[in-house]
Amino acid sequence: MSNYDTDQEDESFFVSMTDIMVGLLFIFILIIMYFAVQARIDAASLEALKIENEDNKILLLELGAGRLEDLTKYQRRIGLQRSQILNWISEVLRNEEGIEGVQVIDEQGVLRLPEGLLFNSGEFRFEVDSRAFDVSQSIARALSKILPCSVLNAEGEPYLNLRDCENPTRAYNNVVRGFVQAIYVEGHTDNESVGDNGLSGDPNLTNNLKLSARRSTNTFEAIVAGSPEILDFFGPVMEGSVVRVEPVLASSAYGEWRPATSNETEEGRRSNRRIDLRIAMYVPPNVEAMESFLESIGEEVLREQN
Repeated sequence: MSNYDTDQEDESFFVSMTDIMVGLLFIFILIIMYFAVQARIDAASLEALKIENEDNKILLLELGAGRLEDLTKYQRRIGLQRSQILNWISEVLRNEEGIEGVQVIDEQGVLRLPEGLLFNSGEFRFEVDSRAFDVSQSIARALSKILPCSVLNAEGEPYLNLRDCENPTRAYNNVVRGFVQAIYVEGHTDNESVGDNGLSGDPNLTNNLKLSARRSTNTFEAIVAGSPEILDFFGPVMEGSVVRVEPVLASSAYGEWRPATSNETEEGRRSNRRIDLRIAMYVPPNVEAMESFLESIGEEVLREQN
C-alpha cells in the first residue's frame, strides 16, 4: 500500500471523528437549551401558582370562612330537599293513589315509572278511563300537592309564602329553601327496532327516539290536563347575578340511548321501556350566586342553618 493511500485513510478517519464530535456537541447544546427552557417554564408555573394562591387567600379573606361554610351547607341541603320531594311523590302515589311499582333512584334524582304503569310495549297513547290515564292523573295530583313550597311563580317569587313553607310541621315543606329548577318527563325505550312501517296508529313512528318523544309529550300533556296549575310552577335559572325563571315541567326523549340496564334479556328490555321524572334542583355554584338568589326570593341570610 502506498503512503498516499495510508494518508487518505487517516484523513478520512479524522473527518468522520470530527463529524461525530460536531454531532455530539450539537446534541449537547440542544439538551442544555431544553433544560434552560424547561427551567423557565417551571419558574413561570411556580410564579402563576404563587399568584393563584395569593388570590385564593384574598378571596378567603373577602368572603370569610362562614360564608363558604354556608354555601356548602346550602348545597348539601338542596340535595336533601330533592330526596324528600322524590319520596313524598312516591308515598302519595302509593298510599293515597294506590299505585304500586314506582321506583325512586335517589342519586339520579329520578322517579321511575316502569313499563305497564303508563305504557306497554309499542304503546304511546292514553285511552281515557284506562289505567294508564288514571296513573297520569295521579301523578298530576301528586305534583300539584307536593311542589308549591319548592317552586317559584312567573315573577321569580316563591309560589307560596316562604315563612309558611319553612315550618317543619307543614306537609311538603321547604325548610332549607331549596327550589326545583326543572322536572323532565323523560321517554325511554329498549333497543328493539320499531320497523320501517312505524307503529300501528302512526306510520311516522319509525324509530325508538320518535316513539319515546311521543310517549314523553303525551305524558306531559296528560299531567298538565289533570292539574293545569302546574304550568304556573317556575324554577330559578341564574345568569350571572340575575335570576330568571323557566317553567318547571319539561319534556325530553332519549329512545334507546340511555338504558337503565342491559338490553340482552327480555327482563332488561322491559326495565328500559319506561318514563322517568327527573328532578333538577337549582344549586348555586358560588357564594355570590347563593346570596343573590336568596335575596331575590326575600331571604337575605341563611337563618337557622347551623
